[in-house]
Amino acid sequence: MPVNLTESKALVRRYYDEVLTARNRSVLGQLLDSSFVSHVSGGSDVGAEAYAAAVDATFAAFPDLAVTVHDQVAEDDKVVTRWSATGTHNGDFVGVPASGRLITVTGIHIHRVRHGRLVEHWEELNMLGVLRQLGASADLDGLPTCQPLIQFPECYVLADLVLLAA
Repeated sequence: MPVNLTESKALVRRYYDEVLTARNRSVLGQLLDSSFVSHVSGGSDVGAEAYAAAVDATFAAFPDLAVTVHDQVAEDDKVVTRWSATGTHNGDFVGVPASGRLITVTGIHIHRVRHGRLVEHWEELNMLGVLRQLGASADLDGLPTCQPLIQFPECYVLADLVLLAA
């Protein structure tokens, strides 16, 4: 059965629009396959439950998070999205207390789609740039080293912004 690239892009777009920007957390459960795995550069692979916890932590740290999709390209079973997000740092984030600062982050995600669900996710973004915007650059050595996500869920956040500060 051939992959419908338009449908795959629309499915991924729902993640940014409905889950992240509109904060409709219940949609995340509809989008993620039970076998979902997220691969974050420099971090450990995590499943759907840990990924959902990261989204929750992101919402707590950046309650006004807004994501803009700039480009999407689809081929075979993968959708690549170039995006940016802004949000006010009103909660703890990777050990940095709320600063009230508006931050902007850009990123690129690759999602793999199967049978109308998200089954895999890869992410690249500039975590150091985010930490600098939060005012943490002067003391990066004082931030927690995020090892197992289960022990430190605050290390895997920022909406998919799903970040690891390792």
